[in-house]
Amino acid sequence: QQGAILIVALIMLLLVTIIGLASIRGTSLQERMAGNLRDQELALQAAEAALRKGEAAVANKFNAGTLSTLATADESGTYSSFPGAAKDPTYVLKQLITLRTSTEAGVPTDDEGSIVRITAKGYGLAQDAANTPSSTSELSSVFLVEQ
Repeated sequence: QQGAILIVALIMLLLVTIIGLASIRGTSLQERMAGNLRDQELALQAAEAALRKGEAAVANKFNAGTLSTLATADESGTYSSFPGAAKDPTYVLKQLITLRTSTEAGVPTDDEGSIVRITAKGYGLAQDAANTPSSTSELSSVFLVEQ
């Protein structure tokens, strides 16, 4: 009775403090994991948006009749209006093959289509110490355009 209650109360207070600190540590770890997952998803969505932008660029080139410019050099572009990313997502267009056909003998072949590989890169919002995005995602597709 001479201070025993005080010692028991201090031990109980120490245990409650340790439990509280452990729960705070676990919660902050889960918060960081959720933030990283969100950043990775943003990078994936940015890459997907850039991939669609690249496909639209190939279709526009084909409709305008300027797809042959990809035969000499690859073309790159950005999706400049993508919200929330640390850096604009980019895409690269590379022509793999031109499709040429002719149904008559002696008639020159016409360009009827093309197969183009589109590679897109998206970035998340978080940046590291060197101000480069810490989450990146890269997607690639093969796109066929034909008459």
